[in-house]
Amino acid sequence: MEAKYFPIQIEEKWSKVWADQALSRPETDDYFSQIIPPPNVTGTLHMGHSFQYAIMDFYTRYHHMNGKSSYWQVGTDHAGIATQMVVENNLRNEGQSKDDFGREQFVEKVWQWKEFSEDKITSQMKRLGITVDWDKYRFTLDDNYYQGVIKAFVELYRKDKIYRGYRLVNWDPSLKTAVSDLEVVRQEKDGLIWHIAYPIAESDESLTVATTRPETMFGDMAVAVNPKDERYKNFIGKYIELPFVGRKIPVIGDEYVDMEFGTGCLKITPGHDFNDYEIGKKYALHEVDGIVNTSNNLEDFAPINIFTDEAFSNENVPEPFAHLDRFKVRKAVLEELQNKGLLVKEEKHQISVPRGERSNIVIEPKLSFQWYVKTQEMAKKANDTVNNGEVVFHPGNWVKTYFNWMDNIQDWCISRQIWWGHRIPAWYDDEGNVYVGFDEAEVRTHYQLDDRKLTQEEDVLDTWFSSSLWSFGSLGWPEESELEKYFPTSLLVTGFDIIFFWVARMMMMSLEFTGKVPFKDVYVTGLIRDENGQKMSKSKGNIIDPIDLIYGIDLEDLVAKRTANLMQEGLAEKIERKTRKQFPNGIESYGTDALRMTFFSLATHTKDISFELGRLKGYRNFCNKIWNAARFINNYPKVSNEFVAKNDSDKWIEDEFNKVSAQIKKNIEEYRLDFAMNEVYEFFWGKFCDRYIEECKASGETSNLHPMLKKLLTLMHPFAPFITEEINELIFNDGSLMEID
Repeated sequence: MEAKYFPIQIEEKWSKVWADQALSRPETDDYFSQIIPPPNVTGTLHMGHSFQYAIMDFYTRYHHMNGKSSYWQVGTDHAGIATQMVVENNLRNEGQSKDDFGREQFVEKVWQWKEFSEDKITSQMKRLGITVDWDKYRFTLDDNYYQGVIKAFVELYRKDKIYRGYRLVNWDPSLKTAVSDLEVVRQEKDGLIWHIAYPIAESDESLTVATTRPETMFGDMAVAVNPKDERYKNFIGKYIELPFVGRKIPVIGDEYVDMEFGTGCLKITPGHDFNDYEIGKKYALHEVDGIVNTSNNLEDFAPINIFTDEAFSNENVPEPFAHLDRFKVRKAVLEELQNKGLLVKEEKHQISVPRGERSNIVIEPKLSFQWYVKTQEMAKKANDTVNNGEVVFHPGNWVKTYFNWMDNIQDWCISRQIWWGHRIPAWYDDEGNVYVGFDEAEVRTHYQLDDRKLTQEEDVLDTWFSSSLWSFGSLGWPEESELEKYFPTSLLVTGFDIIFFWVARMMMMSLEFTGKVPFKDVYVTGLIRDENGQKMSKSKGNIIDPIDLIYGIDLEDLVAKRTANLMQEGLAEKIERKTRKQFPNGIESYGTDALRMTFFSLATHTKDISFELGRLKGYRNFCNKIWNAARFINNYPKVSNEFVAKNDSDKWIEDEFNKVSAQIKKNIEEYRLDFAMNEVYEFFWGKFCDRYIEECKASGETSNLHPMLKKLLTLMHPFAPFITEEINELIFNDGSLMEID
């Protein structure tokens, strides 16, 4: 053995071995299987990926070493919006845009980026030493996976579980597409609330409404008050003449209104506020000849949209407020209200601003035609599987979160107005009729159409739709492939932030198309944050590439990496200053085993996990301890492979090993790798090295040092696979700890 521990050369050697050879699978019906949460092909892996992959690799190795047929499905996600944004940003830096190329050529450029990013991601995965069969690699836009996605859409549509509707969505004016709630970040900030006098029609009276968005008043369709509010009881049923527009809107009484908020008078703008949309739908508000009426017929409901896709005021807004950016509309409205004596006052007010996670643009609730999945029936079936114990969450407290989301589920918007992704398999004729099928030829056959012209839907499917099929689609559905043997999968490791967006939807889709739950156990991890508890993101400049922790990186390269290809302008200088202050000497090399053990020590059942380099350094020292202890033992002759207690010291270490092994097993099965990692650390360093080895040296009875080391290497292998495999080969040379063929 080398006198010094060199993790890089050891890890590069074994990562290549594990990448080139899949696990030998014992012939047994007792299997362990899992699917990888597929990373987006947007660049490289981040700390969260590496954290979860370390956990997944641990369980694959652990179960395999315990005689199970272990299978871990690997792959990546096309990540529609995120990937398209990366490529658009790259083009922007070159003075170009996607419109310079057209849809087909632009999509080809995204495919080129995909190949580049995928190569980087898979090389990172391999360097982390994950035990997967790379011949089974899947991508969510592969031809065979694509066929499964299209099949799912068509079947749901023909079961009347997918429809196209005109509804309110989160709209990103920069990307010009609907986005999911997960892609909306709420920013709490100091703002203003304005009190505006709304005149009662044919009266000298008025009601004062309080609003944070005066620019949306052109879309107002009612003013709501609480019917218990003595101040406003007599106004219910009267009409307000909306300033600047002249539209007459009713005063309605609804207990939704908080009497203590603002003035107790709430303007209702169904076309630009989600809560208002629900109230508008409740009363079926609709305008006829300049007067907004209520109805008991939901089909009468007709919200008013006042903004374009770019969030400029449209033709429903009168001059001089038309054709302006929404925030310029706000300024102009406030000025004119002031001129007309209708601006009663303004007050400081804490507001929550919704911003696009990727664009950083303020999200606009907007009416648009989108495709939806009816989810309530599917959600009920998914809930039943949790209630009856078919799917178990670890830790159990996340069940409450799951049910809170699922019990309030709305129909799922699955369309996106971008070019990269699964294009929706729907076609329109010149009269606007919709036809859904596997392709145009199948559409014409299925609907018995003549030779009328058909045009395919421009929108693509939400990434979460295709990824909701991942649990069985990645295993070969609708063909059999690995599906028959390894489905349902044993375990899903995932973050709490996508329990609803991914976990719940996989459960719904799996039950819909296979009749089975997709997995048996869900291990919900916290999110890796920086040492200050901040979310790691490129825009914050606090991202750490796990590869840089393994190999190390100098300061200038680190600065260059953190400031390259930023989505938001003006951040580079700030990020550079922060990086130079935090890492004046760059980042030193720690190796993969040290990183893995750090992750395991952080695998608590908490929501947020702070990553500190100090802990990583500690586990790098632990690796040195393992190496030095093995090297010391190797100086003694290997007498036997069997541990046979010969004195009290031997009996003590054997007893302690059995106890710690049982405790570690219990920790592993309860998904407490943090406890298990601590047990390993304390036993090896404190009991094995500091006491047992020293007692063996003193007594001269060293025949059990090798056998106990072998036991410990086997025990520690899932935690630190590289160093244990290397030591095992150098000292024992009796076959791999993992039994690789």
